[in-house]
Amino acid sequence: MNQSLDSGIYSGRTDLLGTDLINQRRVLHTRILKLSLNEDDQPYMELGEELFDSAQFQKSIFPFKRAAIIKPENSYAQVMLAKAFFKLDKENEAYCSIKKALSLCPRDSQVHQFLIETLEEKHRLQNLESFSKEIVNMIADPIEIPFFYFGSAEALVRYNKYPQALVSYRKAVESNSSDYYHYYNYGLALYREGLFEEAIVQFERVKSLDPSVKLAWNNVAHLYYCLGRVQKAREEFEYIIANGLEVHVIYSNFLLVLHHLDQDEEVINKYKDLFQPYVISHHYVLPKLYKEELRITEAILQRDEIDEKTREFNAKKLKGINFVLSFLN
Repeated sequence: MNQSLDSGIYSGRTDLLGTDLINQRRVLHTRILKLSLNEDDQPYMELGEELFDSAQFQKSIFPFKRAAIIKPENSYAQVMLAKAFFKLDKENEAYCSIKKALSLCPRDSQVHQFLIETLEEKHRLQNLESFSKEIVNMIADPIEIPFFYFGSAEALVRYNKYPQALVSYRKAVESNSSDYYHYYNYGLALYREGLFEEAIVQFERVKSLDPSVKLAWNNVAHLYYCLGRVQKAREEFEYIIANGLEVHVIYSNFLLVLHHLDQDEEVINKYKDLFQPYVISHHYVLPKLYKEELRITEAILQRDEIDEKTREFNAKKLKGINFVLSFLN
């Protein structure tokens, strides 16, 4: 065998892997790995996937482990290892691989999502907090800890797991985070759960970190309205408009306030006209936003413990939301 000649033929020749015959592809993968002049994680990943896809889960473990050693930040190698271990009923080893992946790549949204999906599927989502503590203890750089918790929170939100997401968001902002986006998304999650006072705190934090985030200004004003502090909300919106801090929801949210204050048709029409360009430019986004607002308001009205004043306010707010939706649909 002329190894130098064979290396020239096989090294990097993934185009040879186009055959439909699994056994031939696997032989070619093995040949490429043996003769490769440069150590690369990708051929090991490809061989591992070939073995995994042909249900040879035990044999797939070695190439995935090798890929993870060559390139420790290859979180996909750890995920594939976990999948192989699950197929072999080795749950402890599988969870170790996921924890390793997240300790090395705390911001990897796909690994966060895989962990949430797996825990949910196995009815172990209640173990997420203890898993998170273990992973945090494995993270080498403390700067990455807020990003780990934020990634976990975002994955939970995608599955509508808001109570658990709020815990992760809180840990993200408590871990000395200086990223305004963490506070902003935490505020959004609190708002969607109807926790308006707490949401204002987070959006005010965003404003202090970066006053140029116009949506934070609008959200604070809107949340004052949601709390029934209508005059305060009006003052906030007027300040926003006077200082050029408008965003696509500013006039529709202000219309909710004006409608609640029973302003005359001339005032309403003035702001309807100002809102019209946003109706056109954001015609996909705005109806979804106000349907979500409708859901939140209806959820508040369905609570048994709210007092009569809160009930009356939200009943009137509901009419205002339908009023805004009438010229969005």
